[in-house]
Amino acid sequence: MSSEVKTILRDRLKQNYEAYIAGLQGKSTSELINLASEITAAKQVCEELPDACDEEDMSFLLRFDDPLEVVRGYWEAEITGCDHSGEMGHMLWEIRDRELYDKEQLAQPVENVGGAVRGENLIEGNDSMSDVKQITTDDLRHMEDKEGLILQGCGGELQEWVDGINDLLTEAGILLNASVFETESVSSFQHDGVTCLLFPFEGVELDMGRLAMWRLQTHGQFGGIWLSDFVPNRLGGFIQEKTQQDRVKPPCPLIGQNGNIFNLVGIAAATLRENGMEAEAKEVTERIMGGECHSYEEALAILTEYVQPTDILTEPQKSHKKKGKSAYER
Repeated sequence: MSSEVKTILRDRLKQNYEAYIAGLQGKSTSELINLASEITAAKQVCEELPDACDEEDMSFLLRFDDPLEVVRGYWEAEITGCDHSGEMGHMLWEIRDRELYDKEQLAQPVENVGGAVRGENLIEGNDSMSDVKQITTDDLRHMEDKEGLILQGCGGELQEWVDGINDLLTEAGILLNASVFETESVSSFQHDGVTCLLFPFEGVELDMGRLAMWRLQTHGQFGGIWLSDFVPNRLGGFIQEKTQQDRVKPPCPLIGQNGNIFNLVGIAAATLRENGMEAEAKEVTERIMGGECHSYEEALAILTEYVQPTDILTEPQKSHKKKGKSAYER
C-alpha cells in the first residue's frame, strides 16, 4: 500500500513542479537569478521528498492539492539558513589534497619550520648526511599494517625537518610525555620529483585528534597525508603479503640429494623457477645466502617455507630424449 501512496505523491509533486516551472516563463534573467535558491528547493523537494516520507507523512501531504508549495518554502529556508563553512572547508581540503599542487607550487619558498629553514627549492634532491633512512615507494606498498604521517616537499637538510616537526608537534600538544620522532625511525623517499618524509606512529605517544586537525590546518605548507591514504591514492594500493600458510609450495626432490646447503638451495630455486615463481626463487636464495639464517637447520626451515620436500626416488624423472613417432602416428 505504501508504494502505491508514494507513486501518487511522486506524480502529484511532478505535476506541481511542472506547473511551478511554467509559472517562471516570461521572467527576466535578473528575476530568475534572484529565485535561484527557490528553484533549487523546488527541484530537490520534487525529486527527494517521497523517499524521505513514511506512510503517515505521505497521507498528510496528499491532503493538499499542491504539496510542493507547502514544503518548498520550509526547505528553502533550511538549505539557505545553515552555516556550511565547515563542510566547505573540508571540501576545499579534499580538492587541494587530490590536486596536491603542481611542481611550480611545491617549489615556492615557505616559512621556517619551528626554527628549521625549509629549502628554497623543494624539488631539489637531498644531498645532506643524515640518519634518516632512504626507502622507495615500493617499500611503502608493503606497509599495509603500519600507519604514519607523510609530509611532501621536504627539501634541504632532513635532520632539520625532523627536529622542526618535533618542535612544532610538541608545542601544539600533539607529541605527549616528551615523546619525539627519533631520526632513525623517520624515512625519506622520492615521489613525483619531490622529497617526502614518513613519520611512523610506532614508538611515539600522540594526541591523534589534535594531529588530525594540525594536518588539515597546515596542509598548504606541508601537504600532510596519512600513509594509509597516500598508498592507495598515489601508488596504486598496498601489496598483499603472502603468509607462509598462503604460499603455494611446489613439490621439490630434496630428500636423498647431496645435503650441501648450496646444492639444496640451487635445487629449490630451480623448482620455483620451473613453476613460474621467479620472485620466490630469488627471495629464498637471498634469505639463505644473505645471512638471515645462522645454522643448517635454519636454512632447511626457510627452504620448507617455499617448497614441499619430496623423495628423489619418488619424484618422476624428466626425460630430455626426443619423442619418436608411435606406430599409429606413422
